[in-house]
Amino acid sequence: MKNPAISIDPLHDIDLKEGKFEKTTAADIRRAFANLKEHGPSRHLCVFFHGGLVPEADGLKTAHQLPRNYTSSGAYPFFFIWQSDLVATVAAKLEHYSDDPGFVSAVNHTVRAVALKLTVALDIDRSLMRRRPSTKVRKPPAMTLKELAAFSKPFDTAWDKRTGAQLACSSSELDQFAQWLTAAGKSVPRKRPLFPVKRLRGLQNPLARIIRRLNSGHGHGVYTTVVEELLIAAGVADELGAPIWEEMKRFIENSFSNDATAGGTTFLNHLCEAWQENPTLRVTLIGHSAGAIYVQRFIEALDAQLAASSTLQVEVILLAAAITFERMNAGLPALYRRVSKLRVFGLDSKTEGSYWEVPPIYNKSLLYIVSSLCEADPNADKPLVGMQRYTSNSAPYADPDIRAVLEFIQRTRMVWSPTTSDAKTGYRSQARRHASFPLDTETNSSICFMLQSGF
Repeated sequence: MKNPAISIDPLHDIDLKEGKFEKTTAADIRRAFANLKEHGPSRHLCVFFHGGLVPEADGLKTAHQLPRNYTSSGAYPFFFIWQSDLVATVAAKLEHYSDDPGFVSAVNHTVRAVALKLTVALDIDRSLMRRRPSTKVRKPPAMTLKELAAFSKPFDTAWDKRTGAQLACSSSELDQFAQWLTAAGKSVPRKRPLFPVKRLRGLQNPLARIIRRLNSGHGHGVYTTVVEELLIAAGVADELGAPIWEEMKRFIENSFSNDATAGGTTFLNHLCEAWQENPTLRVTLIGHSAGAIYVQRFIEALDAQLAASSTLQVEVILLAAAITFERMNAGLPALYRRVSKLRVFGLDSKTEGSYWEVPPIYNKSLLYIVSSLCEADPNADKPLVGMQRYTSNSAPYADPDIRAVLEFIQRTRMVWSPTTSDAKTGYRSQARRHASFPLDTETNSSICFMLQSGF
């Protein structure tokens, strides 16, 4: 028996499609703010923006599970349900390659080739000697993708401990690798080449890119980097980046257009009116995943609408933020003017890389997929605010964008999950997957504490 569909609550839900009103209207927002005024009048409202890869049904489910927590903490909740629904598309594109014999063969070949180079470069590391790929066996037994991921782990550990070691590769090796990939792509009949020749030449050669990333510190581990670069060579990054990820960002931009049906603009207009009537109204914005991009754009639009002399500010809570340091830095002046309090939650680095977001092919979190395959970046390693790996303040993550944003966030405002049992109230989380933050009990307790008692 199917679960009954969850209905929209027009007094709290703002349902949008491509940034414009869908199942709710501008009139619903007007009534919601009237309702806010009648109940108290409320001195506090909070606005939740779900992630950019979330289907409408999941957004509604979250929206209907959280209100009790927020209202019991003294806040009137609004939920932007923006129907991005991209997660199934992303998963389907990646899963397709896990069943492709040519792709699986290519991952086997590439992981073994890189493992051999690591063994040579780290010859003093005895832990790798027994795992060194044999040069006597022409066609070693193929491994499944999960077996390859497990096989790669000791090499990751050893490479992380390297002291100045670098991998090398000759031009003839790269040519041979490109020829091998071309042949592997022809192993089964297909409408178009698995690895187009133009993606195998020069600096685009996947093996060259893998070695460059591992040498420069932009790798995501041997197995993951190999899978990412072969997906890039197969054209997946082009399919996920502009048509999907950038389109999602356009939905956010559309929300703040001058169109009368733009949900973000309409909401902001009513918020500013509410502030005129009650300048002490407290406002908290909560953004999960790509919802952090929505929060950023909301604050920039708010700053543009308020007078330069206005001192009105909002509080911000980010959960596993899928916004780049570059994007946040671009709007930093508005954030400094309009954000009074901030708390940033994310998975710690170990947890971020400890589960399969898209089994049986991708063995790290959704933010790794965004960083490598969705955001345009020459290193397939775009720094995201919600990932601990980019907060080291050391090479290769010491660029001006990261430094400026970290100075704004400050270390005391960051929470890396799962937290220890002695973590301070308001700084606790037990989320262990990217998607679990909004409904994680400890994270919710921290959010409710901040809503009720401040940051």
